[in-house]
Amino acid sequence: MFKQLLPYLRLMKPWMWLLAIGIVLQLMALASSIGLMALSGWFLSASALAGLSVATAHTFNYLLPSAGVRFFALARTGTRYGERLVTHDATFRLLSQLRRHVYERLEPLSPAQLQRHGESELMTRLTADVDALDSLYLRVLAPSLVALLGIVVCGVVIGVFAPAIGAFAALALLLSGLLGPWLAWRAGRSHSDAWQQDNTRLRARLLERLNGLSELMIYNRWHGEVDHLIKGQHTRDAHEYQLARQWGSSQLLSQTLLGLTLTGVLGMAGWAVTQHGMNATLVALMGLSVMGAFEAIALLPQAWQNLGRIQRAAARLDDIQQRVPETGFPEEGRQQLPAGTRLSIDRLSVRFDASTAALSSVSLDVEEGEHLLVLGPSGSGKTTLFNSLIRFVPPSEGILTLGGAPLNQLSEETLRAQFAVAQQDTHLFTASYRDNLTMGQPIEDDAIMAVLDALALSDWLAHQPDGLSGFPDERGSSLSGGQLRRFGLARALLRKAPIVLLDEPTEGLDEATEQQVWRAISHHCQGRTLIVITHRLTQLEQFDRIAMLDEGQLVEHDTPECLLRDADSRLATLCRRIDPELAGLMRPA
Repeated sequence: MFKQLLPYLRLMKPWMWLLAIGIVLQLMALASSIGLMALSGWFLSASALAGLSVATAHTFNYLLPSAGVRFFALARTGTRYGERLVTHDATFRLLSQLRRHVYERLEPLSPAQLQRHGESELMTRLTADVDALDSLYLRVLAPSLVALLGIVVCGVVIGVFAPAIGAFAALALLLSGLLGPWLAWRAGRSHSDAWQQDNTRLRARLLERLNGLSELMIYNRWHGEVDHLIKGQHTRDAHEYQLARQWGSSQLLSQTLLGLTLTGVLGMAGWAVTQHGMNATLVALMGLSVMGAFEAIALLPQAWQNLGRIQRAAARLDDIQQRVPETGFPEEGRQQLPAGTRLSIDRLSVRFDASTAALSSVSLDVEEGEHLLVLGPSGSGKTTLFNSLIRFVPPSEGILTLGGAPLNQLSEETLRAQFAVAQQDTHLFTASYRDNLTMGQPIEDDAIMAVLDALALSDWLAHQPDGLSGFPDERGSSLSGGQLRRFGLARALLRKAPIVLLDEPTEGLDEATEQQVWRAISHHCQGRTLIVITHRLTQLEQFDRIAMLDEGQLVEHDTPECLLRDADSRLATLCRRIDPELAGLMRPA
């Protein structure tokens, strides 16, 4: 039952002292509750009997038991407050440790591995699944252990006056404490598991649709998505309804067992009074002691009913943590340092499944300081080549070297220092615009402003109330698509790296802005290796070489002049079809 939960139980070890204090305080609160109920029962019975005669009424000491009642009442309040404080503090510490533990397992995974899960799925696992595990200690382990110890306390309290009745009460309470939770767990685990799965899918889908809400509104597709979400919610709620019914049944069983236990204890106590002369005031003490102990037992069925949710959440987190990183990096002292920035791609193949090759035996050299344009239609393998160079995607075959050193022999810090990258999707962190552009580098504001002005972003920045110190909206919604792309480009151009990789840097820009952006790229990449990936036939003359990709294969690569002068080349054919004037620029006179 707890096999999947063992790794998370081990995470509790650093906070075991705090968890133990929480359990002790819970036990003290339960013991105070039992003491309060027992003493109150005895006090009321003794007071009633003392009032039967004038002599006993005047001699009965009511001050001592009333002080005891107040003591137990205050002790119960104080220990419950302390228990809430300590157990919740321990739970928050555990959640923090757990999130850090999960993130440490996620961080080494390649972006390709993470993309297979999807952003919303990962967010759900880091939030909802981790939150589900907070019930493991707070609502399952600690209450179960305290209830077990509370049964012992109740048995001892009653057993001091009547050992046989104490043993019966303890055994009956133990049966209730085991039978109720076990039946609740067995009956509810399928619905609890299904509820967790449905809730996870619902959260993931909702996050995805919220991220794409603008597109859904534009194409008027949001009605169908809302209907689908409502249907998913109804499916989840159906399982929750079944869980509520089963919880009601378990409560009925628990109350029935309490009634039987209480009847048995009171019956045995009455028999002891009549047959063995036991003090009649102890009858109420024994009955109310049982009710005080049952306070802890009554909470267990619902906690164990939800154990399926906890196990499902643990299984989903364990699925991520068991994944082995596809791209490993050597330690700093064991790496092979590059001698220069010459890139060599030798028979590179990348397969995402056995039947399809995103890249097939691509060989290409990029000299230091060379400007290379990689052209190809969508799906030709351009982005896969891009991601292979920065080791976001592991190669299936082939060797990639930088300055004579294999890329897989470079430490991550060394590899990242060689590349400045601008991908199609620009991520903005919850930090100032300045920090998002510099990424921890010591760059003066004047240099930042110069790059932003070169990329036609100075007008946008002028409209920001706090300038570079301002913060972006969620997911960069304060910038248009073109502005966000140029923002990512500015980040790459500001980075002092010898190799610049740009993926579709001018997609979605008007002609005037596109020309300005190309001039900025050319200016800021002088003396640096530049690799641009695009499907647009533009600014060919700015590049030293052009490589054409199609269906994962390198079909041709040469200087723009040579390719355009060759009437049979793929580039010349495309130019004649799309832009005849461009094709005619480089024909021999």
